[in-house]
Parts: sequence; structure tokens; C-alpha cells
Amino acid sequence: MEISFDNHCAICKVNEATQFCDYVIRYDKNPIFFRDYKMFKDSIENGNDETCDLPLCDKCRHLIGGADLCPHHYKLQLQAELPEHLKKAQTRSKSRIYSIK
Repeated sequence: MEISFDNHCAICKVNEATQFCDYVIRYDKNPIFFRDYKMFKDSIENGNDETCDLPLCDKCRHLIGGADLCPHHYKLQLQAELPEHLKKAQTRSKSRIYSIK
């Protein structure tokens, strides 16, 4: 389905919007975190989750793993990354968990 963008970018309010923000703002099923982009897209296409859908131009969007994010959700995505000192602890924990299985 092709969606026509007849409005301007919500961020800069100058350029024509060409895509929507793909950040998931509401999850309707588990898991709330997706293992890969295909799982994310399948969930979205099946209408199970709600995305931000803020209209964005090419200059204002942030592309991460095939998903377009508005500046607000891009900052949230960056905050979701663990700092290095916590990644090391996470790796140790995961290795213990996986060795139990």
C-alpha cells in the first residue's frame, strides 16, 4: 500500500515528509523486544503493535537497522545501549546463563 505524504516534516517543518517514525510505542503482545528486524516488521505488519508514525523528511530521520526514527526516539534508542562497563557484566551473566542450558 502506498501512502501519500501531503504534509511537511514534523521536525523541521520545511521539507516534505517521505517516511514515518518506526519506533514502537505500544506493544500488544510478548515478547516486547524483538530478536531481529524481520521479527519486528512481521509484528508491525500484523497490526499487533503501534508505532510513532511522526512524518519525517530525509534530513531529519535517523536510519537504524532499516527503521526510520525521529530525533526523539533516536535519542531513546541510543540510551537503550548499555555502557561498556555494564556490557562486560552482561556478557559474564549471559555466559553463565547459557552454560546452564
